Parts: sequence; structure tokens; C-alpha cells
Amino acid sequence: MADAAAVVSIALAEVGYREKATNASLDDPASNAGSGNWTKYARDLAAAGYYNGGKNGFAWCDVFVDWCFFKAFGAAEGQRIQCQTGPLGAACPYSAGYYKAQGRYDKNPRLGDQIFFQQGGSIVHTGIVVAVTGATVTTVEGNSSDQVARRTYSVGDSYIAGCGHPLYDETPAEPVTVTLRPLAAGSTGPQVKTVQRILYSYGFKGADGRAIAVDGEYGPNTAHAVRSAQQKLGVPTDGAVGADTWRVMLTELI
Repeated sequence: MADAAAVVSIALAEVGYREKATNASLDDPASNAGSGNWTKYARDLAAAGYYNGGKNGFAWCDVFVDWCFFKAFGAAEGQRIQCQTGPLGAACPYSAGYYKAQGRYDKNPRLGDQIFFQQGGSIVHTGIVVAVTGATVTTVEGNSSDQVARRTYSVGDSYIAGCGHPLYDETPAEPVTVTLRPLAAGSTGPQVKTVQRILYSYGFKGADGRAIAVDGEYGPNTAHAVRSAQQKLGVPTDGAVGADTWRVMLTELI
């Protein structure tokens, strides 16, 4: 079974590995640290017949990503899941192009995605998405300050070029219908908490100037934050969450 968790766990286990100054001590995470671009990742992929030649001694961020898929699924299956239909997967622009060719590239990060970064309009770096929480995305990246490192960005960071969505096992979920009830002062329950989490995540404050408490109680602070959100989103500022406010919160904020 090909799932994102396998790749994510492998990537996280490599955090702290330092690239090597020379072709020595490649399996030791810390020894022979330097900036020579020598890694166990390029060595292992060369032995497995990846790419159009050996890549040790070259920039290795994309090599690290490929190695994680290789370790999780094997050579042929790992490349298939990464949409790699040619031997040029060690270069970030080519890797992004493989995803684009299969219609699996956009700006919406998901767990286990291959994320790409840009400078001056060119794709120059890549990593693996290991968490998406609210407005942030956390990655593990090879060749980041000469090591495997964990990084966090805002989802809208201009450094992010886009995300390739690997061909993990995708089982269509059964449709679920949720009735969103109108909420106003005095309302309680889990849907109030949902609204409060959205308000909290996007920094809308209560009447007391503090962050919203996610307590399921629709009091004056929640109503104040709702009015602020409504004003920003262009819907009537009545402090209540009716159909229009639900719609814009769930489509324009989320």
C-alpha cells in the first residue's frame, strides 16, 4: 500500500544528516561534514540505476526526496508514484515538470507532497511536506544549509512555487453531508468551535483585544471577531454566522 505516511516517516528520520566534504563516512549522519555535496542518498540511487548518471558531488535536494520514495516503495514503484517518466528526476525543474505533465501540480500542499521552491521565477529547491496546519506548511528538505532540515513556511509564501501530488493510493471517500446551522450570541457546541478555530487561525480578535478562545460558547468576543471577519470578507456585519458567512469562511478563509 502506497501512502504518504511511509515517505513522511522516512524523511523525518533523516533530519540532521550532514552532507559530506568527501566520499567518506556517507552513512554516518554527522561525520565528515562539509559542503562537498557527497551523500548516501546519491550513492544509493546510483546503485539502483536512477537518473542519467551518478549525482554525488552535485546539489542533492531532489536526490533526497527521490531517496525517501525509493526507500519507501522501491525503485520502479517509487518513480511511478512520483510521476517520474524519465531519467531527469534529480533536477527540480524536471521533477516539477513530471507532475505537471500528469496534471498533479498546484499550490495546495498536502501531506507527503513534493514541494518546490522558486527564486526569480525559476524552480531551485525541493522538499517533502510533512505537515499542513492552518496557514502553515512544514517540510523536510535535503541540502538545506548543507544538511537535512525541517522548515516551516506560511502557505502563501512567495518562495513556494507549487506542490507535486504523488500517486499515493487514493480511495474515494463516501460522501458526507453536514448541516451547518445558523449561529449567533448564545449558541453553543462543536460548530461554534469550528467558527472559533477559523477566527483564531486567521488572527481575528475578540472585543477584549485577545485571541478567540475555542470553547464552544458564542459570547461577545466571538461575535466581535465574526463582525471583523465579515467586514474583511464583504458580507453583512451582523455578528452572526448565517449561510453567507459560513460560505465565505469555508471557501475564502479555509
